[in-house]
Amino acid sequence: MPATVQIIEKNGVGGTPTDKTGGNVRMKKADNSTVDLVNPLVKPTSGSDWSFEKWLRLNITGGSFTQMTNAKMYTDGSSGLGTGINLWAKAVASYTTPALGSASTGYTNAFTYSSGAPLSLGAGPFTGTGEKGDHAVLLAEVTSAAAGGLTPSEALTFGWDEI
Repeated sequence: MPATVQIIEKNGVGGTPTDKTGGNVRMKKADNSTVDLVNPLVKPTSGSDWSFEKWLRLNITGGSFTQMTNAKMYTDGSSGLGTGINLWAKAVASYTTPALGSASTGYTNAFTYSSGAPLSLGAGPFTGTGEKGDHAVLLAEVTSAAAGGLTPSEALTFGWDEI
């Protein structure tokens, strides 16, 4: 039986996990996992408006696998968010309380990570249950060039190998 894996979003000082498997992550100006229209990013007259970081991680909850390796995250390689809206990503080993973004330094355009060149979240091997691999940290940026209004959704894919 394969591993049973959740995608969790972690928020707050202690990293409270919320199951986001098959669900939505709202990029906004609040450190919470609530999918709502409160604390939206707003098109600035100049410069950029930044979201809080979103910390996502794999959480093995069961299964009769031996080990999991090559944890990764990727997009379809093409942003459908529109002009002036950027999604940034990086892998981080240890959890830190999410911060309100102010620059993309240390991040890479999330849409450069595709199935052929994913963001590595750790080679493993990972065994047993619990949180595994690095955190995928996401940050959204709305620039003054954005059209404004609600933007379309984008899908992230998490993958791994297991035996």
